Amino acid sequence: MRDRDALARYYRELREKKGSDDRDRWVLQIKELRVTHNCSNLDAERAALAEPIWRRWVEHYINQDSRCAKMARLHIRINGDAALIVEKDGKLAVR
Repeated sequence: MRDRDALARYYRELREKKGSDDRDRWVLQIKELRVTHNCSNLDAERAALAEPIWRRWVEHYINQDSRCAKMARLHIRINGDAALIVEKDGKLAVR
C-alpha cells in the first residue's frame, strides 16, 4: 500500500507543477486516480469527469486542441456506447 501511496503522491506532485494549460495534467490525474483506487482507465476517467472543474477543462481542450480532439475521438472508437465523450455536429462533449 505504501508504494501505491508514494506513486499517487508522485503523480500529484508532477501534476501540480504543470501549468493549468498543460494537457499532460489530465494524463497525470488519470494515473493518480488509477493508482489510488486500483481501477481501470475508463473508471478513472469517469471519476475525474465527475468533478466539474475537470469536466470543463476536458470539454475546452477536446474542442480547442487538435491532439486532444484526436484522443477524444479515439476514446469514442475504443469505448463505443460506454464512451464518456460524444460528438455531435462536429463538437465534442462530455456525457
